[in-house]
Amino acid sequence: MRFRFWKYLTFFLLLAYITSSCGPKLPSKRILFIGNSYTDLNGGLDTHLIEFAPNSESARITPGGYTLQNHWEDANTLEAIRSGDWDVVVLQEQSQNSVTNYYNFFAYAQKLDAEIKQAGAETVMFMTWERPDSIQYGVTAQAVNNAYTALGRQLGIKVAPVGLAFSMASQERPDLKLYIEDGHPTPEGTYLATCVFYGFIFEQSPVGNSYGGDISNADKTFLQGIAAKALGQ
Repeated sequence: MRFRFWKYLTFFLLLAYITSSCGPKLPSKRILFIGNSYTDLNGGLDTHLIEFAPNSESARITPGGYTLQNHWEDANTLEAIRSGDWDVVVLQEQSQNSVTNYYNFFAYAQKLDAEIKQAGAETVMFMTWERPDSIQYGVTAQAVNNAYTALGRQLGIKVAPVGLAFSMASQERPDLKLYIEDGHPTPEGTYLATCVFYGFIFEQSPVGNSYGGDISNADKTFLQGIAAKALGQ
């Protein structure tokens, strides 16, 4: 009798260990990214995100240079929103437009948000970052942050703080290049953005995730930590 008790106890302890070591089970989500080359470069944010959360599905519509107005006027984008059965649709505005043409940014974010909600999905705004070649036009990190924050508050839309994470990483590691002169992300920048979206959408810290893309282990660990800090995780 005593032997049987210890046998069952060992079994349940082993089962508990295996279950806990597998980490949190993430919900399955269908995610659509709508943007331009900022989202598309380095293999696409959607493909990296699925490496973080392999039980989910993701896709992107990212013609080069597109604004949200271009997407609103593109039948392919609207059809994808309406027919994809998405859980989350991410909107990324052209990198200067959120600051230099806020009225246009607001108007078409509002139109697309209504379309997304009509399709039964949740809208998430992709806060971008400053452009070194456009600082003279006011496209600074603070201005971009302010524009997306104001939009999110006015429309009641969640904003993934990717630009904030970029600023935090640049302050701590100015040697780590996250984007080039025209603002397009490096592989490290795309990885940081992916970490932010993973933590934001799935509400799980990216810290400790085994996926590192094409960047060094040291940079992977640093960027995962920055994303978690930007998200308050």
